[in-house]
Amino acid sequence: MSRLLRVAVLALLSLFLLAPPAAQAHDELIASDPQDGATLDDAPDEVVLTFSGRISELGAQVVLEDATGASLVEGGPLVDGEEVEQDLADLAAGAYTVLWRVTSEDGHPISGQLSFTVTEDDDDSPDGTSSGAPATATEEGTTAATPPPTSAAATPEPTTSATPAPATGTTSESLDDGAGLPVWAWVVLALGVLGLLALLGRTWARGRA
Repeated sequence: MSRLLRVAVLALLSLFLLAPPAAQAHDELIASDPQDGATLDDAPDEVVLTFSGRISELGAQVVLEDATGASLVEGGPLVDGEEVEQDLADLAAGAYTVLWRVTSEDGHPISGQLSFTVTEDDDDSPDGTSSGAPATATEEGTTAATPPPTSAAATPEPTTSATPAPATGTTSESLDDGAGLPVWAWVVLALGVLGLLALLGRTWARGRA
């Protein structure tokens, strides 16, 4: 029995020695900045992903998408050992999703995603000078645009009021030209003509007698 036991032990040892080593676990994401699910007052300038092992520069991809699905990254990711950094464009307030895909040191690709929310616009976006200038320009443009309709509306008034004036003057002149002398003057003139005719008639009658 002891011989059989020794053979069994040797067989087990041989299996352990000849068996291939257990496969190593693949690298995984262990930290991120911003953190998954974070709510930020200020928009971040970059996303930093930290993994459990060194990451290959080949095939590293990081994409930041807003609610519309637009990508808001600048350039490609920078791989530095276990960290992957990705610069971001200026972000407005809203919800964002980070999609990443990298290749671990053993050549196995891994991927995942995380999300965060920004409550205020990036400092470069709502700059007091840049944002205020367009607003002032718009207000000035509106204010400047208001007077033209007023002056344009005032223009027809002189034209309209000026138009009747000549018409009234023309009517008065026409009435004066048609009337000539006053009525009483016409009566006196008619009586004078009649008296003259009567005088001439009498003189002619006496001459025939």
